[in-house]
Amino acid sequence: MPFDIIIGQQNPNAVSILPGVVRPTSRGWVRLASADPLAKPLVNPNYLSTEEDTQRLVDAVKRSREIFAARAFAEWVTGEVLPGPGVSSDAQLREFVRQRADSYHHQAGSCKMGVDDLAVVDPGLRVHGLQGLRVADASVMPAVPSGNCHAGILMVAEKCADLIKAER
Repeated sequence: MPFDIIIGQQNPNAVSILPGVVRPTSRGWVRLASADPLAKPLVNPNYLSTEEDTQRLVDAVKRSREIFAARAFAEWVTGEVLPGPGVSSDAQLREFVRQRADSYHHQAGSCKMGVDDLAVVDPGLRVHGLQGLRVADASVMPAVPSGNCHAGILMVAEKCADLIKAER
């Protein structure tokens, strides 16, 4: 079920459903690796760290199979490449999703907005403790949007521009 470029090349007429957990309960973290501003940060996405996320992804793979088993697909679907017909029990599906799950790369929420000790930016998107620096991207979003995050990021950027103009 996860898109695999190698398998896709070997099966050029394949069709895929990419099941995903849109609102994960798992939480990762981003930390500074050192005081060097050019050092790459330490990033732990912590995917599927909650039972709920793992089960939801297993359920999504099952639902994907149900969709492809529908009569409407009968003339096009001749077999399953991934996870494959030999992967059928819940335990096998859990192992499959834990081994093969990947990200849509719509990370969000690494710069908490607020006024408490854990907040990185204030409600005006200004970075606490620094002058003249704001954050206007998905990192200030409290949760990953259900759709593509681009529109939400544009809204954050527009709001930031409005806040800057209002101060001038």
